[in-house]
Amino acid sequence: MSAKGTALVNRIIEELERIRPENGFHTSAGNKVTRGRPESLRINQHDLPLISVSTSSNAPGAAKPKTVMKSREVLVTGMVDANDRDYEPELDELDEDITMALASLLAMDALPNTTNVSISGGDYVHPESGSNTAGVTHTITISYPLTKNEG
Repeated sequence: MSAKGTALVNRIIEELERIRPENGFHTSAGNKVTRGRPESLRINQHDLPLISVSTSSNAPGAAKPKTVMKSREVLVTGMVDANDRDYEPELDELDEDITMALASLLAMDALPNTTNVSISGGDYVHPESGSNTAGVTHTITISYPLTKNEG
């Protein structure tokens, strides 16, 4: 059995992997969903579009005996090829795809045993000198209780 935080990220990845035209999305970015920070990935142009998923923080909050509230922030970054072309239309499509996939996680019981789920972001990251990729980043914040089992 995996840790609760890992299980929640796995569920996010599962939903992002649905991003394909046959499921009503604009792009096929769901074919390339990977764990890891975008800046640490080796990205080839043929890998794009892709989506990276990484945890940026996992802070403890209020505590009671045997229970701690955790607040996990997960970054979802979609990337497209920006090499010598107008990439913004493709980035717009990827932004919409990620937004719609993540919105489905706001439904009741989409992320079981959570107390709060929020989505923010949609921040565009344009290529810097020497870069061939552009991206859009969304943040999902999930609150959930951890309870110690007596055994």
